Amino acid sequence: MNARNLFLLALGGFTSGVLSQTVIDEFKDPGTNARGNYHGCDEGAGITCTWGGDGLTIISSDVDYSFYSQFDNAGCQDVSSWERQYVHIKFSGSHDFSIAMQQNNDGCKFDQAPYPETWDIVYAADYSDGSDIFVPVSHFNINKGRAIGIAFKAFRNAGAETKFSLLEIVSDLPGGRSVPEKKATGPLYFACTRPNSIAFGIDDGSPEFTKEIMDIIDQENIKVTFFAVGQALDDPSQNFKAVYLEAIQKGHQVCPPPKIEGLQDLAAIDNEFRLSRESTLKNLGVDSKYYRAPYGTDGALTRQRLQANVPGARAINWSVDIEDWLWGQSDTPEKQSEAVIRDLNRGGNLFVAHYLYRSTVDQFRTFIQLAKGTGKNIMRIDQCLEDPEAPPL
Repeated sequence: MNARNLFLLALGGFTSGVLSQTVIDEFKDPGTNARGNYHGCDEGAGITCTWGGDGLTIISSDVDYSFYSQFDNAGCQDVSSWERQYVHIKFSGSHDFSIAMQQNNDGCKFDQAPYPETWDIVYAADYSDGSDIFVPVSHFNINKGRAIGIAFKAFRNAGAETKFSLLEIVSDLPGGRSVPEKKATGPLYFACTRPNSIAFGIDDGSPEFTKEIMDIIDQENIKVTFFAVGQALDDPSQNFKAVYLEAIQKGHQVCPPPKIEGLQDLAAIDNEFRLSRESTLKNLGVDSKYYRAPYGTDGALTRQRLQANVPGARAINWSVDIEDWLWGQSDTPEKQSEAVIRDLNRGGNLFVAHYLYRSTVDQFRTFIQLAKGTGKNIMRIDQCLEDPEAPPL
């Protein structure tokens, strides 16, 4: 069982009490943090976490990996009393990573989708002096009545070490210390907000399957959201431009999905956003404030620069995963439909899907019919998020 699943299993019901100023983690015990609660790294070849008596050393080669330390073993913790306090992190090594505070769902449960419901995020280097980081709790724009914990995410300096020795909440800054203004990040969505709604967010696919997928969507009489890769739109041999132009004419939503966080500097990030928007404008005549990063990779620089480049932007994740990346080419491709059933039963209502594999295409109608079977209405993502600029239902 991986660290992420252990994190989920550690959670239960709701705790109404408010934490006082306290040490959260001293990174001494691989099993639990200083409060006796879960902490741990994602499992995978892209991250190495080494525990010692004096701290935790993280080396990551991929921005997709994270470390988590939770406030309490309950499903939610009310930390609203911390609003005027600070997250303090003592570390050495690279500060080229992000810090997130996570918010749980309204049921405060690990087996209710989405889990987590959302998080807000800052860039560690903005608050660092090279050995200590102080972040105002107020800089994390989440519902602090149902907080989960702190995550260190998106380690950008591949192969560099970061060693953590203390994570705590403090009332005051040291003398002479100041913090920057909060950089706007915009919201991150894992679920629809409109009651009784479900939305399909369909990412990249194989050109050989596009007509078949579009026929299935037409026959099922639903509207969906496509996240169209700009490079594919610019390649006439793949015919995606014609496909998405037809999709727009039929009332579907089309948005760009650039992968940003791994880029090395702000100029490169801004340029990628620019090129992605220019491609959809040039090829499809549409602009969008909706973005989904491939693999759901979320980091502070992505969220900050997205908001700076596209004011009012919304970052889109998901709460229903067909898991084609896991089962699409396996000996048990039917597990894709089983994954949909699992996530729908948990209350998930925002899909991530691709059409890269024959087995996925063969089950796509089943995915739609399973969604219809919930009794909810299938619509575009902008509609399910109650965007006033979305077309009427």
